Amino acid sequence: MHPATVIEKGGLEHLEQVVHFNYEIFEGMYEDKPYSLEQYQDKLKGKEPVIFIAKKDGQLAGDSISFKDDKSFYIWILGVSKKHRGEGMGSSLLDKNEQFAHENGFESVSVKVYNVSGAMQQLLKQRGYSIVKTEESKKDPKYTALFFELRLDK
Repeated sequence: MHPATVIEKGGLEHLEQVVHFNYEIFEGMYEDKPYSLEQYQDKLKGKEPVIFIAKKDGQLAGDSISFKDDKSFYIWILGVSKKHRGEGMGSSLLDKNEQFAHENGFESVSVKVYNVSGAMQQLLKQRGYSIVKTEESKKDPKYTALFFELRLDK
């Protein structure tokens, strides 16, 4: 990761900024339009989300939103701006999520990734994640979802 990159734990006060940022990252990437603020709020209702913010030279450059899902720590959203891909920011965000999960007694970290995100799939495999489930898309194979899991040592 480049020296001017900082990853900090955020909170729901950052949600609106993250939603706007993620809209730019994910626009045109999936079958549906990126989620609106209301959709994020609805998905996170009743959960205690963990938000990590990656900043490069003081500007938002990546983020993740995760929460408890059964005994697993589920990384729901993880995005890095196109401008900053290949700088190790995705790995650093995964590091933070895995560290949080380990420190908080989770058995595993899980992530749902679509075929359209080949680089993310490759990164997860390199880090020891295994595919535990596949959800076929009826419309287009690039929208097939793969569920990855990393078992954590207690």
